[in-house]
Amino acid sequence: MLAASCTTGWLDWVHGELWLLPDSLVRVRGGLVDTVVNSIAPGVSEQAATSMTAYDPVAILGVHHTNEVLPFGGIAHARLHPGLTTAGVDVTMTDGTRHKLLWLSSEPARRVLADRLPPALGSRLIR
Repeated sequence: MLAASCTTGWLDWVHGELWLLPDSLVRVRGGLVDTVVNSIAPGVSEQAATSMTAYDPVAILGVHHTNEVLPFGGIAHARLHPGLTTAGVDVTMTDGTRHKLLWLSSEPARRVLADRLPPALGSRLIR
C-alpha cells in the first residue's frame, strides 16, 4: 500500500488505499472514518508500506464505483504530478477512459511510483 488517503478526484472526499501491484494500480475506497483518521494522523510512511499478496479485480470493482483497477497493459499514458499538499497521477487508458488518483504528498506514493512506473510503462509515462 502506497497511500491511505487516495481519492479519485477533487470531488471525491472519501479516502481509500492506493496499491501498486506487479501489473496494475489499484484504488480501494475506504470510509468516512478512514478519511477523518487520515486528516488527523499521517498516512502511510515508506517504512509502514505493506504488500498485498492476492486480489480479485472484479470483486474490487464491484464493491464501489470509485474503486479502480488500472492494468499497466491498458494504460495509453500516465502523468505523475507533485504538489505541496496533494500529489497524484492522471491516467488515460487505451479505450479513452481517464482516471485521476490523488493522495496526500506526505505519503510515499509519488516517490515509489516515480521509481516503479518507468520500467512498467516506458514512454507512456509522461514527465
